[in-house]
Amino acid sequence: MKRRVTIAYGDHPEQFGHLYLPTDADGPVPVVMLIHGGYWSADFQLTLATSMAVELSRRGVAAWNVEYRRVGAGGGWAETSSDIETALGAVATLLPEQSAVPLDIDDVRIVGHSAGAQLAVWLAGQKECAVRPTRVLSQAGALDLASRASARVGGPALEALFGVSYADDPQTYRDASPLHRVPTGVPTVCIHGVDDAQVPIQASRSYVEAARLHGDRAVLWEIPNEGHNAFLDRTTRSWASTLDAVLGDDPWDRAR
Repeated sequence: MKRRVTIAYGDHPEQFGHLYLPTDADGPVPVVMLIHGGYWSADFQLTLATSMAVELSRRGVAAWNVEYRRVGAGGGWAETSSDIETALGAVATLLPEQSAVPLDIDDVRIVGHSAGAQLAVWLAGQKECAVRPTRVLSQAGALDLASRASARVGGPALEALFGVSYADDPQTYRDASPLHRVPTGVPTVCIHGVDDAQVPIQASRSYVEAARLHGDRAVLWEIPNEGHNAFLDRTTRSWASTLDAVLGDDPWDRAR
């Protein structure tokens, strides 16, 4: 049995994902969809999440590591957000057809890092999607696009994504900003390094506070002495906490 299967969910070269399968499965296994970060830019690829996908499959779940159209590779907000929705929908249609392991499509979990976390939590709020996740995990998530843009933080990357400045079209930024779209109705775990200099931890603090205020189950795990890219290093607490939050029982009762 192949442990990795490449599946196209669209016709564009960037519309594909790698499905990593566990070697031993007694019954249907949960599916974890991984969305990589990297400023929504073609300079970064799904290989950022490959190590986590492999590790998750070793621990008994199917990992769906998705690529998507990004700025410089056919993307912009309309294309990027559409791809993420389509990739999630593929869990119920394309993946079961090509998986040698039975999949539990009623237990789909989403993990995103940085810009990928913005996409993950935004996707959790798309209530019309045919597949609804059972939990979403944000790793150092860029969850407040509107405030960052209005403060001119991350401006070039966001303007490239949306094709317009915040000053000219603030509503577009708010519509894509997870903080401004609560509640999602999906239980959420935010993990953030206290020393993150690229996406300050306040983004996750503000999101969890707002989500709870609007009735969502949400929790923040703060990781001391670690920064933005610690999630890519298997020796860190951020890495171990991600596995715990994705695979563990009821992480919302275990604030850190």
